[in-house]
Amino acid sequence: MRFTATLSVVVAMCSAVTNGQSSALSPAFEAASIKAAQDGGNYVEVTPGTVIVHSATAATCITWAYSVQRSQLVGATAAIARMLDSDRYDVVAKASSRAPEADLRQMLQGLLAERFNLTLHHERRDMQTYALVVDSGGPKFRESASEGDSVERPASKLTRAWERIRMAQFADQLSDAMQAPVSDETGLHSRYDLSLDLTPYLAGNRTGERPDIATMMVTAVKEQLGLRLVPRRASADVLVVDRLERASPN
Repeated sequence: MRFTATLSVVVAMCSAVTNGQSSALSPAFEAASIKAAQDGGNYVEVTPGTVIVHSATAATCITWAYSVQRSQLVGATAAIARMLDSDRYDVVAKASSRAPEADLRQMLQGLLAERFNLTLHHERRDMQTYALVVDSGGPKFRESASEGDSVERPASKLTRAWERIRMAQFADQLSDAMQAPVSDETGLHSRYDLSLDLTPYLAGNRTGERPDIATMMVTAVKEQLGLRLVPRRASADVLVVDRLERASPN
């Protein structure tokens, strides 16, 4: 989960990544470096005009580039599905100007097509989803007093704090833990400071037993944040990866 890792509704870019070709009209990075990396990190950092990928899987790169949650990304074959979460990469990609984030996402789509030979297509699938809503007692966190982009501060594998995060971004993070799409239906539109600690919910687990992160998250979100994760079956947009190769060297 990106409660262990970074990355909402699909933004349908008119990029030709879907058919494995690069459009002359699509924006592209001026320079990009891709190197093999070790475990760790697995997130995308964005500064004006620059995308920095820290020891991230192909899945993390694709979900950021296409603005989808991890549960909305699948491989067309078992081999592709394994490759999505196996190899790690460090990427530094720079635009020729201070390009907005929407353009940077499209640039990364083109880079993935060029260097990973990525091709994919969209499908609608009926699947388990969750709606993030405000509980009856109201939220138990406050609006941010500071300005700037959102920041995540991990204290441990089970403890996270966020500053200036929007609810749509938080829903994306919860999606990894729930292993299902999570939509923001809170009606909260500001930026917020909040934190979650799953440690108290480990007490019920037997020694050596794998913790049920999704169940723990549902409880923690309700008790600590005053929010609820409401389960529902719904049709969701899914990206199916038809082709993916290890990145070509610089």
